[in-house]
Amino acid sequence: LHDALPIYRDSPWSGRLGDHLDARYTKEAVSMTNEVREWLISLTCLVVMVIVSFVQWRFALPMGTIGIIEVGGTFGLAAMIGVGLFKGGIVLVAGALIMILTETADWILALTLLVVALAIAAVVGWRMPLDIHMSASQGITLGLIVGLVYLLTRLVLTVLYAYLLTANWTVSFGFGKIAMAPVLLAALLYAAIVPLTGLGVRHFTEHLSSGGPTKPTGSVEINLSADKDKQDR
Repeated sequence: LHDALPIYRDSPWSGRLGDHLDARYTKEAVSMTNEVREWLISLTCLVVMVIVSFVQWRFALPMGTIGIIEVGGTFGLAAMIGVGLFKGGIVLVAGALIMILTETADWILALTLLVVALAIAAVVGWRMPLDIHMSASQGITLGLIVGLVYLLTRLVLTVLYAYLLTANWTVSFGFGKIAMAPVLLAALLYAAIVPLTGLGVRHFTEHLSSGGPTKPTGSVEINLSADKDKQDR
């Protein structure tokens, strides 16, 4: 066996095995690095979401109720685009709970964020993993969907909440008319901030080299002499 070891070391199989092990360890190291980076970015999004939630606008509704407009939730929704649905969903849920505990969000806002998150999950789904590039046009389309879903959901929940207080649909729709302007402003902010932040985060989390063909760079020389020889023959 001892005499056979030098033969094995000198054989071509030893080189192939070493290359295979090196490639495997390199792939695992890259995967672990990407995972750590994504969790760190997720934690950053959570912290920013909670901090920005204290910057908010409140508008008065009839019967002494107060509506809350804030943009902290945009960073939780953007995390779903930038670091994936699983990690982004954890950021959004944790951030929403912290916002409710710190009284920077009410249940209407929390439910609105949940519905918008479900819309993002339905549109993006598992079809846009981080090894697939998301273009600017796709981000714009997603932003329009986010803004529209936010606007409709927030208005519907406001009207339903008013009906629970008054049991009168006429008064309830009056609540909706009063809330239209601030909710529309918030929807426009969500439509702009969510895709911009999400695409910005994906710039650091996308690992396109792990899949798909790469486009050639530099000059490309095309040799047609071989084809011409075949045609002459």
